[in-house]
Amino acid sequence: MSTEYRKLHHIPAGRAGGRFTMCELAWSVAAGDAAAIPALLRMLYPPASGYCRARARATGHSFDDADRLALEVCRTVLGVLSSPAGAQRDFVRFTYSTAVVAADRRFGAPTDTCMTRLQQETLILRTILGFDAGQTAVALGITPQRVLVEQHAALRLFRAA
Repeated sequence: MSTEYRKLHHIPAGRAGGRFTMCELAWSVAAGDAAAIPALLRMLYPPASGYCRARARATGHSFDDADRLALEVCRTVLGVLSSPAGAQRDFVRFTYSTAVVAADRRFGAPTDTCMTRLQQETLILRTILGFDAGQTAVALGITPQRVLVEQHAALRLFRAA
């Protein structure tokens, strides 16, 4: 990651052990740093796979199908990051939206009738992927407070079922 890019985006010059966040790596890739791609993929694939696996399991598809779809999601995200408009995207929201669209196309929309789609997505992000309320809020485009309300409602419905 270049010094100029770090200054422009207010990114610290170094981290303990040389580690960067997924968003910092995405910014670096968007700025043309091809050397950041492997590190970004190592960080991006596990949550993409976890999301795709959760969606596959709910519809009776195999984890192999989900893992292949996660690779497609990663390729799509890298392709967009490499485009001229890549740096203008909200990385977390864009990546989540890409995974949702791909999973809907491949596995169909979730059909659980006791929960809303937002409640289902909240549970996947919070319980399976381990996102905190803030990360979940960014991905879903809602407030952290709404995340907690949706999670509470979903768990109440889940327990009652």
